[in-house]
Amino acid sequence: MAGFKDRIKGFSSGLKKKEKKKAKSGEKGASGSSRSGSSRLPSFSKAKKERRVYDPAVDGELATFYLPDNCEKLDMYWTDEPYSFVCIVRDMVEHTVSYHVVEPKLTRFEKLLLEEIYMMLQDVLSIKGVSDIDNMTIQEKYRIIREQTVELLDYYSELDVKSIEKIFYYVKRDYVEYERISAIMRDPHIEDIFCNGAQIPVFVYHAGYGNVNTDVVFDDDDVLDSFVMRVSQQSSRSLSKSTPILDTTMRDGSRINITFGHDISPKGSSFTIRRQKKVPLTPLDLIAWDTFSAEVMAYFWLCMENGKNILMCGGTATGKTSALNAICMFIPSSTRIVTLEDTREVQLPHVNWIPTVTRESFNRDEVGSVELEDLLKAALRQRPDYLLVGEVRSREAQTLFQAMNAGHATCSTFHAGTANEVINRFTNPPIDVPSAMFSALDVICMLHNSYEVGVEKRKVIQVAEVAGLDGTGVILKDCFLWEPQTDELINHGSAILTDIRHRQGWSEEELQDELDRRRMVLETLIDMGVRDYYDIVEWINNYYKDPMKVMVALAMHKMAQNREGSTGDA
Repeated sequence: MAGFKDRIKGFSSGLKKKEKKKAKSGEKGASGSSRSGSSRLPSFSKAKKERRVYDPAVDGELATFYLPDNCEKLDMYWTDEPYSFVCIVRDMVEHTVSYHVVEPKLTRFEKLLLEEIYMMLQDVLSIKGVSDIDNMTIQEKYRIIREQTVELLDYYSELDVKSIEKIFYYVKRDYVEYERISAIMRDPHIEDIFCNGAQIPVFVYHAGYGNVNTDVVFDDDDVLDSFVMRVSQQSSRSLSKSTPILDTTMRDGSRINITFGHDISPKGSSFTIRRQKKVPLTPLDLIAWDTFSAEVMAYFWLCMENGKNILMCGGTATGKTSALNAICMFIPSSTRIVTLEDTREVQLPHVNWIPTVTRESFNRDEVGSVELEDLLKAALRQRPDYLLVGEVRSREAQTLFQAMNAGHATCSTFHAGTANEVINRFTNPPIDVPSAMFSALDVICMLHNSYEVGVEKRKVIQVAEVAGLDGTGVILKDCFLWEPQTDELINHGSAILTDIRHRQGWSEEELQDELDRRRMVLETLIDMGVRDYYDIVEWINNYYKDPMKVMVALAMHKMAQNREGSTGDA
């Protein structure tokens, strides 16, 4: 601590001498007045000072934003109150949308103090026996970083609480979080983050505004290289000139792809982050957003309960994994599930669930690597009721179809533009799944990005069932098909539902009643405003236990809602 105080005093006295020298020489600022008065440095005190808590109403806001000329504000919201917020603006001349990260502005002296704290913090933590900060919870990290930052700054008696809060924000941002992209990583509306190189604006995919550029920039190659190296080290993965490409999972569960250096990318290092939602989307979310209709979701509810094999397919960023997460909420709670992924994306509420992930080799000889195919073979020995594969890409598809044919209920995602393209890609090199094995697959669900009034929306455009084989290959029959003119999913009948009806011993009327009940449950829960993930899980589980009890509870709610409506009209 003595070393820190001595260095701080040195900074303070040195800066004061410089400021006095500038004042004597008559150096002026942009406004024409001397800058020495406005840059007066706080004095150093040997004794700590009791400070009050920061109050925005008294001390002023930490961050402020001034709308650029010829721009209109579209949206503004906090990402880390009271430290940082986001403002989304439209340029009325260029007709472009941009994303602005607003953070506290530091004075020259605050910047120097911040740099000194960066230099001293690790030593201080080590002296105090805090050696395993990386394995602490985020709340514990914030608490320790705040305590030590405030303790170091307490020796400045004239440093106000606003300055302390500003400095603390940058310490936690750079030491605990994700440096200059921290505010973006906190934004729940951001799905993807793209950095194409140093001195190029970072781009984001915003749920409400699509692809937009930000005002966040990595200053030079060294800064960007340092950032991607830090991310790779935090995930315990190797990144170097000999291994310049990395796919890994960040600490918050987000997926990141990194290219390192100029050897494979002329613009230098780059990264793409696919954000991981803390709480996955639910069936109700997808219905409310018009990605699925309630009728189609009721269809998948029956399919998942009855162990049907399903592929969620579509192009890049069409919501395949989100849809898979949502329909897997319909798997009965007692079911044993094993998930297999390259990076963790599948999130389930089930207790009897084993999540597994692949592992890269420890050296260039690929010794110690664990491929998706290895996980799949191991999973078949764990007696799963359901196998969920995050994404099928290559030869593991053959093992996946073998699992289907062996009677294991299986779900996965796959990149393809149409249902016929799914069949073509699977049955041709390099995947080469024999057509005969496709009789085990039940449903292919196609998702697509469409545009409505300039806004991108994800939609189910086709639900196709595998109807068998003929001399030309696999036969597909459309169960639901999207009609663009009416924006509806048209029901063309289902052989899968007929199979479920036979297995359950239902009549056609009983099958339709069951579909109608489940559709009504979903629609009523949306009307009730039920959105909490675990509340929805509870409703689904209660339906499995006692469907009639759930129907009565929902009917009573609708009656109460109707009475309130009629009273309001009167």
